[in-house]
Amino acid sequence: MRTTRTKRSLAVAATCVMLGGGAAVATSATAASATTTSAASSVSHDKDCRWYPAHWETKWVGGHWQKVWHAGHWHNDWHAGWWDAHHHWHHGYWHKTWHKAGWEWKWIPAHWQQVWVPAGWYCR
Repeated sequence: MRTTRTKRSLAVAATCVMLGGGAAVATSATAASATTTSAASSVSHDKDCRWYPAHWETKWVGGHWQKVWHAGHWHNDWHAGWWDAHHHWHHGYWHKTWHKAGWEWKWIPAHWQQVWVPAGWYCR
């Protein structure tokens, strides 16, 4: 009888060890997956990322100096008639003046401007 009892007790002990070890492995696997899941979810909760398609957006631009190209052009000026020092009348006349083309600095006041926003992920 002792041999049967001994065999049974050894079998029960072995089963307990295996079940305990399996439970420990299962618990550690669950804990590891929970840690991974919580870490992944914390990353996704820390940053709220959304996909925005490309679009036009209105943006406020403050006043600034800007170098702009000034195209050359002819300008017609009227010179009015006048009396000279000898009391002679000189008739008025039109005079064409050429304004040279070139770069010039110009003050651009504050304004709304349409800007193109490319598509992409925006995270905050």
